[in-house]
Amino acid sequence: MNEDERSGLCHDDSEPRQQGMSRYLPLVGQTRHRAEAACKPTSWGLSMNRLKGCALATAALVALLATASTLAEQPSAKPVQEVKIPLNYLPFDLKGYLRRPDGNGPFQAVILLPICGAFLDSVDQNWGAAIVSWGYVVLTLDVFTARGIKSGQTCPYPAPPETVEDVYQALNWLVAQQNIDRNRIFLVGFGRTGTVALSTVERDVATKAKRRFRGAVAFYPACGTNKGVMAAASLVIVGALDENRFEACRKMAEGNDDIGISRQHGEGIPIEFVALPDAYSGFDVPQYQEPVEVHGVHVEFSKAATERSKEILQRFLRAVGQ
Repeated sequence: MNEDERSGLCHDDSEPRQQGMSRYLPLVGQTRHRAEAACKPTSWGLSMNRLKGCALATAALVALLATASTLAEQPSAKPVQEVKIPLNYLPFDLKGYLRRPDGNGPFQAVILLPICGAFLDSVDQNWGAAIVSWGYVVLTLDVFTARGIKSGQTCPYPAPPETVEDVYQALNWLVAQQNIDRNRIFLVGFGRTGTVALSTVERDVATKAKRRFRGAVAFYPACGTNKGVMAAASLVIVGALDENRFEACRKMAEGNDDIGISRQHGEGIPIEFVALPDAYSGFDVPQYQEPVEVHGVHVEFSKAATERSKEILQRFLRAVGQ
């Protein structure tokens, strides 16, 4: 693990895999039927010819099952495209990766915001690949490097406020692309970009934007600076063992006051709050197989929490995208 990854701060594909397998079930059933017929003994037992037929039929069934399993695990998607998104009135572009599922669309879409530029590739490969296999266009976006915000020791600190404006420019860019369902685009952030995701869909900000996100998802955000008055459906996922973030996000979701911020119950669209048991922040980052402490925050990967969080995310996207 390099210093950027250590200072910063994969995929439950069971359902797509099962859907892929379903395409092969009729052929598998026919082949199995033939194998059973070829291997069924007569009153005289199995002749040499029938033994050969049985062996061939069984081999065909094994080969078909292996092929179906392998092909089913491959998400039906087009090659990843590196893109640059220009920022109006600024002399630089944001770098990102665009993934598209096969087909003509229009497709719902998800913008992913890695916690740091150093995690752009990791988030694209672990989350982008999973989400595109669910049938969404995915844009994984680095909102830090172009502004000179390097990874490393800056990763745990709050993102600058202009990041929210950059995210909306990325939304406008994505809407202009072909085969995008412009009314069903979601925003997903991690850590400090989870806080950005929440800020982006807060009512005071979202109502001034040209276009709006359908929903936002924040993984282990700080929550303490967010009012929690949302203009879009929102989901917050934290590790229950991260007591500080658990408590701050619970208060925000329930509309309770916190240190330095006052809130009111019942304002805005309700926030869905999920705490994953036996998980810390960074539970979805494979680089943290060995836990680390980053500015007082315990960061540790959990395969079980990652798989569970992807189930929760997929459910949220489908429910809100209806």
